[in-house]
Amino acid sequence: MLTERRKAANEVAAKLFEAEAAIDHAIVAIGALASAMPQAQAAAKLSAVVGSDAYTHLGATVAALFDGRSHAVALHQALDEVKTGIGLRNFRVVGTGDAGKILRPEGRNDDAAIAARSSEAA
Repeated sequence: MLTERRKAANEVAAKLFEAEAAIDHAIVAIGALASAMPQAQAAAKLSAVVGSDAYTHLGATVAALFDGRSHAVALHQALDEVKTGIGLRNFRVVGTGDAGKILRPEGRNDDAAIAARSSEAA
């Protein structure tokens, strides 16, 4: 039963990572659009009044994306609580993006490592 829960949790974690990445990608894309719109307007020598409604919708889209992102973060935290509730607190559950955030120990806090780096810098 534990194996099935771990497998299911890892599948959900992978889907969550995909969703979070998609939201971030949409934010990047809308940011590029937000940059391109006034540049195109200036290049075409259009009045600021032209396309005013479009800017209103652009702003609403940006706000909705950031609101969605904050909800995705809250979802992530809620799923972490679920993980604990189903007995996986001490197990690492990762989506593909989380694995890249795990740092390997390098001994950077060891006195010998600090002394070696100091002597290399000198």
